[in-house]
Amino acid sequence: MREGHLPGRLRAVVVAVTVLLLSACTDTMPEPSRPPVDDIVTAVVEGLSTGDLAAAPVDDPEAAQAGLEVILQGMDDHRPEVTASEPRTVGEERQVTLHLDWDLGGAHWTYDTVATFVPVADGWQLHWQPSIVHPELTSLNRLVHTRTVADRGRIIGADDTVLAEKMPVVRLGIDKARMDAAAAKKSAARLAGTLDIDVKAYVERVTKAGDKAFVEALVLRGRGDDVPEEFFDIPGARLVRDEWVLSTRRGRAEAVIGRVGAATKEVVEQSDGAVAPGDRVGLTGLQHRYDEQLRGVPGGTVTLRPRPDVSPSAGPSGATPSPSGGATADAEEPVVLHTHQPVAGKDLVVSLDPSLQDRAERAIADESTAVAMAVVRPSDGAVLVLATNDAADGQPLANFGRFAPGSTFKVATALALLRSGMTAESAVECTEFVTVGGRRFKNYSDFPTGRLGRMSLTDAVATSCNTALIAEHDRISGAELRKAAISLGMGADHDAGFPAFYGTVPDPKDVVGLAAAEIGQGTVEASPMAMAGMAASVSSGRTVVPWLVDATRPKQQGTPLGKDEARQLRTMMGAAVSNGTARSLQGVATGAKTGTAEYGTDDPPRTNAWMIAYTDSDLAVAVFVADGESGSGDAAPLIKDFLS
Repeated sequence: MREGHLPGRLRAVVVAVTVLLLSACTDTMPEPSRPPVDDIVTAVVEGLSTGDLAAAPVDDPEAAQAGLEVILQGMDDHRPEVTASEPRTVGEERQVTLHLDWDLGGAHWTYDTVATFVPVADGWQLHWQPSIVHPELTSLNRLVHTRTVADRGRIIGADDTVLAEKMPVVRLGIDKARMDAAAAKKSAARLAGTLDIDVKAYVERVTKAGDKAFVEALVLRGRGDDVPEEFFDIPGARLVRDEWVLSTRRGRAEAVIGRVGAATKEVVEQSDGAVAPGDRVGLTGLQHRYDEQLRGVPGGTVTLRPRPDVSPSAGPSGATPSPSGGATADAEEPVVLHTHQPVAGKDLVVSLDPSLQDRAERAIADESTAVAMAVVRPSDGAVLVLATNDAADGQPLANFGRFAPGSTFKVATALALLRSGMTAESAVECTEFVTVGGRRFKNYSDFPTGRLGRMSLTDAVATSCNTALIAEHDRISGAELRKAAISLGMGADHDAGFPAFYGTVPDPKDVVGLAAAEIGQGTVEASPMAMAGMAASVSSGRTVVPWLVDATRPKQQGTPLGKDEARQLRTMMGAAVSNGTARSLQGVATGAKTGTAEYGTDDPPRTNAWMIAYTDSDLAVAVFVADGESGSGDAAPLIKDFLS
């Protein structure tokens, strides 16, 4: 066979093998000048997640950033969490599947898109298309998120009585969009006068508000039947119908139930997307503490809508049509991409008794200084009443006030003395003065001098003799006094699921501090609720820690109150009603204790008035009167009115 001449079949085989070898070498040949696409993918993922593509190489950076901003501007500040698959080769390009997960506050919306990366001289670039954000997006449309607020849960009291729920209201104000600034100012003054609100303050608010603002002046319950006729004659006056969550009876337990209002910027920022601007949230009291439970979970809908600057009849040239054919600006109805229903808030059940609450509020309504009343049911510790009057300025004094309890605290001192070995009949000496650690203590100003002398511990408590109890200070320590208070449900901190102050009995610094603590002065502090719990403990014969929310009943701490201890304390508090400082409660209360507590630096010092009491009808009451002169003179009549 001659050299250079091969049979035809052999020549074909050689050619085929050569082609295969060349092809294999070409497929495995690296691209030495182009880095991997991975870093570019990471930059794109971060840019889509933050809404800023500045750090991501894109074939048309300005168009990509502008397009992304338009797409996202209707999404209520929601941004997707984006993750990417491994790049795959398609010809000379690389394609990456992106997984987008939107947390919309009430549900997650997830789907996949495809991003294409094209080679350039020094690496790769993203080929920008709106469909990278969602497969149905084009240059003609955008995403719009519409939020649906959930129905707020109700607050329900005893006997399934609704204490707070959504109710119709009318909002009255000036709509500045309807007039110029001078006319708005004039109308504001006229409206404020008609509604009997602060004219100067409202005019100032209207003046400072934006040119198109609706400036609310007053909110009225109901459908607007009580709106003054003059309102409708005021230029620019506007009535807006709405629904707000309110107490079912104006003023009832508002200090503890709390208020619902517009979410502040801080609330929105701290909610991690659960609260949006314009939402109404709990701002105080139970409405605030249980806001997450009560407000529920919002719903939402995401739709495709035309871009604001795109004409339905003439979109930008080269727009990519929607795969579904229904996502362009020509669509008459928005295309729904995702929807989830709101989940209504859950009701909150509390122990407040509406009829007793109303009775308490009527009893203290006419007092000129701040007054708070708390009522506890001794049989189970349920808080039935937390009432304050208008002079309390909306402060939850009944459950969260911090005041020296004065002589009402002598019930705890008496328990500590019983535990030291004394009995209700043990003799004590009631003197006009007693000196401890160089400080002279005396009885309250109107203590009857005819009652001075030797008496039983029961009579010392019943007549509220300061000196008799202080003289026994060497029998007990500060720690023992605190333990006695805790056995009566007062003096230990608890997270009871609502704003609550159970009192504090710190260790006294010295013997003078101990003497002051024995009569509820010095560093001893309590709320009316805590002192009602003390009366309830004596009445029930066991330690009672008041509770308002059944699911968060606080657990008793310390040594439980003994039955014999309680029996002797009932003897003392009963004597206060039969022949002591609480005689005015005869016929309405079984046991009681008065108190007057000094405070401040005035000379003579100012005083607050207290009284605690319990009945045979399973009620324990505490009343605090700011700047009252005495428990018997200022607090007792209020308890009598309530119990009668």
